[in-house]
Amino acid sequence: MIRHERSMMFTDKKADDSVSNTDATAPLSSEQDARTAEAAATGAERLRGWSSWILSPWRAIRLARRFATPVTTRLTREGWQFAFMICFIVLGAVLRDVNLLVILAGTLLALMLVQWRVCAKTLYGLHPFRRLPKSIQARKEFEVELEVTNPKRWLGAWLVQVQERIVFAPKSSTAKQVSQTIALLFPILPPHAQRSQKYRCTVQRRGNYRFLDTEISTRFPLGLMRSFLQSSSTASFIAQPAIGRLLPGWLELFEGKITGVQQRKSRSISDEGEFFGLRAYQPGDSPRWIHWRSSARLGELMVKQFQRSDSREFILVLDLCLPPSSSRMTREEFESTEDLAVEFAASVANQIASSNNAVLTLAIADSDPTIAIRIQTRAQNTALLDRLGTARAGETDGLPLALEMLEGEYRRVENLLVVSTRPKHQAMAPSIRSPSQDRNILFWKNLIWLNVANEEITPYFQPSNPG
Repeated sequence: MIRHERSMMFTDKKADDSVSNTDATAPLSSEQDARTAEAAATGAERLRGWSSWILSPWRAIRLARRFATPVTTRLTREGWQFAFMICFIVLGAVLRDVNLLVILAGTLLALMLVQWRVCAKTLYGLHPFRRLPKSIQARKEFEVELEVTNPKRWLGAWLVQVQERIVFAPKSSTAKQVSQTIALLFPILPPHAQRSQKYRCTVQRRGNYRFLDTEISTRFPLGLMRSFLQSSSTASFIAQPAIGRLLPGWLELFEGKITGVQQRKSRSISDEGEFFGLRAYQPGDSPRWIHWRSSARLGELMVKQFQRSDSREFILVLDLCLPPSSSRMTREEFESTEDLAVEFAASVANQIASSNNAVLTLAIADSDPTIAIRIQTRAQNTALLDRLGTARAGETDGLPLALEMLEGEYRRVENLLVVSTRPKHQAMAPSIRSPSQDRNILFWKNLIWLNVANEEITPYFQPSNPG
């Protein structure tokens, strides 16, 4: 009876539980549905949050920049010594079963990890920018400003070294390329800030120069690793020919010897004529020519330029041609002769652009014959000097085409001056013919030929000192 009662008691309890469960089925199911819907909404919201975080334009651009400019990290000499010391400590801890050595090895590994992360994070986002002067001349010192920007919000950059490399890139494939490396150290680059440094350099030869990719590196904070970031801040510039000194007799090459009366007349010319522009003040200019309003606005003295009726016009042909294969002249000797001829033409152009009473027409007979017509202002002269900086002799003779272009501008020329790297009989024998029309080219009355290789230019020109 006792067992039966106990069973009945259990039976009744189960029955009561079943009844209570049956009664609570409806509210439990509705509560589960609400929780399920809430979880689904939370998951969708998290998914939208992650998708917005991943697909946000700013973060996408940031990730793209990081992948485009990866930072590479290498162990330095001190870092290899430090790693060897850690391996030695770990080996001693394993062999001797010393816990303190294990703790010491873990601490040193943590220092290596801190060095790696800080060193790599320091360089992310750094962007260099370079400022060059408007015109650069060979054998004349110029200044380059290098600016580095740190766009990060919180993390600064310390002990950042920026290394640049300038390469001489001539057009000729046989010419020797020369490079020079410059390294600048920026002690600190605060967040959202920029710092700049300047350095001076000199190029010895005219021609094309270019900057290779800028390398940014740092060893901060412990010097155990060095991180590198290659920045594609390439740039190029043209080194203009060096300007030498024209000797007093150079005017005789264009129009004969000037008498004393003519010299006094040219020096006593006033500012009569038609005003057409401004130029920078030079020693010897009359104070009456100063344009005070423009000088106050620009911060430097500017003088008026006048178009005069008695302006002289000079016509010059620069003939650059490679020597024949049978010639004993080496490549270095020819390049020196070629540079001397180009420097004389550049000096004449610079002298005429600085004066106020003459114009120059220059025909360049090189690998790509061109003609510069009526050069008179400094702006025109700057473009001409850039062209002379890249003038190189080619395999073909460019003199006939240059003379044909010059004949198209001037039907008749009184005096024609040719500055050449070869003798006259090699270029004009028996006569020079037009490349487009089968006829002789002869539009000058007097032809003056200067062979630079035979030092015929020495009485009229003195080049600038190298270095």
